[in-house]
Amino acid sequence: MRRVDGWTGGRAVGIALVAMTLLTASPPVRLSAQDSQFGIRGLGTPGRWESVRSRSSGGAFGPFDALSPLTEAPLADISQLTATAAGGTSHRDAQLGDTITKLRATRFPLMGVAGRVAPRLAISVGFTTYLDRSWDVTLRDSTVLRGELERYRDEITSDGSVGDIRLAVASRLSGRLAIGAGVHILGGSTRMTAERRFDDSTFHTVGQIAEVRYDGFGVSGSVLIGVVPGVTIAGWARADNRLRAQRGDSTIALTDLPHMAGGGLLFAPSPSVRFAGSAAWRSWSNAGPGAFDTWSWSAGAEFGSGRMPIRLGVRGGQLPFGSGTKAPTEFAASAGTGRAFAQGRALIDLGVERLERRGGILTERVWTVLVGLTVRP
Repeated sequence: MRRVDGWTGGRAVGIALVAMTLLTASPPVRLSAQDSQFGIRGLGTPGRWESVRSRSSGGAFGPFDALSPLTEAPLADISQLTATAAGGTSHRDAQLGDTITKLRATRFPLMGVAGRVAPRLAISVGFTTYLDRSWDVTLRDSTVLRGELERYRDEITSDGSVGDIRLAVASRLSGRLAIGAGVHILGGSTRMTAERRFDDSTFHTVGQIAEVRYDGFGVSGSVLIGVVPGVTIAGWARADNRLRAQRGDSTIALTDLPHMAGGGLLFAPSPSVRFAGSAAWRSWSNAGPGAFDTWSWSAGAEFGSGRMPIRLGVRGGQLPFGSGTKAPTEFAASAGTGRAFAQGRALIDLGVERLERRGGILTERVWTVLVGLTVRP
């Protein structure tokens, strides 16, 4: 991370950084957040670039799914104008030492429109979450004022995210080969607040607020190769430049973003049975101290090609930010189904995921219910 001097009045963010450090030393009285607590010490929690259909199968079908913004090449097989959106509600148990906090969040992390503009050319524009940056931390401590020990409570909050707007194109060059490319505009903001409230009500409550804006840019490319009938491999790569943080007209931080690469294998022995596996690498250590390069993997299956298929999957890997010397880990299992309506012009996908994350003294266990809607007018 390369920091740029010249921001005055940024004490609220400074207090937040102190709170992040204290989290590694002792558990707070309360830690409540909309998003994962593993994102507090870093840039945030990376988003999942998958449709509900793909995520219900562990994300394994992501490299092959035209409606998942992970890759571009599958868009080449879009036959008509298609719009999709996804939402999810998470119920999270965050265990920090012996303290367990129950949290809940609702997010709408994905929207997109895709369609064919020429016999061999399809385009897509959409939005997904790049980084979640919403959390709320409360710390208890004391200080000596006028010769007396005074206890107080610090509450530090961040509310916002960084979004990824993608413009993608794809073309099927032959029956066995499809390629795609995309450009990514990153943008968003967070509202950071810091408040100190003394137990002794004769002391005034003090607080500060900081509005921080973010921007960045990235490019990506992908390929689909049909090896033999029923077997397809996918490869993709992406490079993002940096995340710029601004307060007012001042740049307060420039953080290098990761390069990414991944691939997948799809095996479809019949139209009603499909298996897939995928893996990805991301160089998050570019973001600076406390950040780690990550590997992730997934495996899944889909049974049934009719109106209500069954989807199952598992995934695992690492998280990019943590307090220790090793990257936190995660493992999830998921299941789902879907239903077509109006002669296939509308589809609803449903999924459920059970996730566990571990790192240092922090453990998260999460149930997430997913709903996706796809319309083909």
